[in-house]
Amino acid sequence: MDLGNLNLEQKIGQLFLVAVNGQSVESGTREHFSKYPFGNFILFARNLKDYKRVRCFIDDLQSIAKQVSGIPAFISLDQEGGMVHRVRSGATHFPASMAIAASNISHVCEMGRIKGLELRRLGFNINHAPVVDVNNNPKNPVIGIRSYSDDPATVAKIAVQYIKGLQSSKVIANAKHFPGHGDTNLDSHLALPVIEHTMDRLNAIELLPFKEAIASGVDAIMAAHIIFKALDEKFPATLSHKVITELLRKELKFDGLVLTDCLSMDAVRRHYTMEKGCVLAINAGVDLLCLCTDYDVQISCYDAVLEAVKNGEILIAKIDAAVERILKYKKKYACGEAEPEPMESYPVHEQLADEISKKSITLVKGGDLLPLSGKTFFAISPIPEPSSVADDEVENLDSFAKSICPHHAEISINPSEWEINEIVSKIEGYEIIVYAVYNAIQNPGQVELYKALKDAGKQIVLVLLRAPYDLTQMRDADVQVVAYEYTRRSVENTIAALFGKAEFLGMLPIKSF
Repeated sequence: MDLGNLNLEQKIGQLFLVAVNGQSVESGTREHFSKYPFGNFILFARNLKDYKRVRCFIDDLQSIAKQVSGIPAFISLDQEGGMVHRVRSGATHFPASMAIAASNISHVCEMGRIKGLELRRLGFNINHAPVVDVNNNPKNPVIGIRSYSDDPATVAKIAVQYIKGLQSSKVIANAKHFPGHGDTNLDSHLALPVIEHTMDRLNAIELLPFKEAIASGVDAIMAAHIIFKALDEKFPATLSHKVITELLRKELKFDGLVLTDCLSMDAVRRHYTMEKGCVLAINAGVDLLCLCTDYDVQISCYDAVLEAVKNGEILIAKIDAAVERILKYKKKYACGEAEPEPMESYPVHEQLADEISKKSITLVKGGDLLPLSGKTFFAISPIPEPSSVADDEVENLDSFAKSICPHHAEISINPSEWEINEIVSKIEGYEIIVYAVYNAIQNPGQVELYKALKDAGKQIVLVLLRAPYDLTQMRDADVQVVAYEYTRRSVENTIAALFGKAEFLGMLPIKSF
């Protein structure tokens, strides 16, 4: 892997991390990536339905990358756990970050090692994780349980162990979203958040986990599409020379890979265009441009960077410095080398995931109504669905209410007044209501239904199927249980604890309500 062997077009191709259509390399895909020398790829759940096809798909992408430039590719994905879990067949479905923090964190390094082992066998060499944002805004619409905690020291401690484990299996950990996406009430997929905290505050909270991650040897950091006024009043972090070069590179002394979050997100696309965003990001000091877009947009962005180099808007020295770093880490992580074949399942790994999940289920308040075994009750819950753009499609599972009780009702994610009245009419004769909510803080209809249940004089066993912040809206529930995610494993383990077949072992990993 030698910079001198690459022409300008191939160098620019190394700066791109692009999405791919389909679940195999079809003729259109092969033609596109043979014509334009994109050097790296990001895959999503839509690409990754069967583990045997995944490995063949990735091998084909590596073959194309080597053909066009002689350099193997970074193959990446977002395998955070919980509701952000791109590949399921052939990879263990571990709980979400906040669930991990609620359990015993002594297993985090081993979990990271296992994730890396499974991903590497499938052909991946970058995982866009961990999330090291400190989620201290209860109304954050996109981070929430993807964060470990609202306490920066807790986030840092767990993230460091995860990074060590993942990178020990030859998969690059990509800590995100620098300088921190935890205290926003906007989703950067849909808007451009602005944070007005002082530098003292940023150093004490948002930046602390990143500093610890850098000290522990993390090899990649993803920048956020957020304006931090104390750092740069004009540009979001991804496009800011002050943030990427002056703060991250010079002050924090990070010399690893810097990646953008996806440049097709509205925070960039609507304010700068993706093409201009690519140019600004490179000049800011970014190494890899993430484009989760159609092939025609990938081409227009590639052409924009090429033209910017030719007209002097981007100095060739800036390109060479980024490519040198990329080649360094491709060599360090032996990208493109043959790996053992993946396995369909890993029973020991599944046991660890189940142990973490069981230990995460948290009883916050109450218990007098538990266990539910032998009691008559009525259950209510939404049907599972993605909560944000970052989430994958929900796995095929019954609603929580249907899973726990034959006497149940399923509600929409944000029930209307008519729907609430319908539910209330069905609960006459039941003293106990098991009410499972899902992102109620973002869906006020769920809170209104809770109030209606209380007004009806019912005893409520409240189960939170996502973030514990929903408790701020329902503080007087008789029993309060946090499950942290709406997945099959979490539902099963929560029901077991409610019926007294398992203990509540989780500890709430957040401090502020």
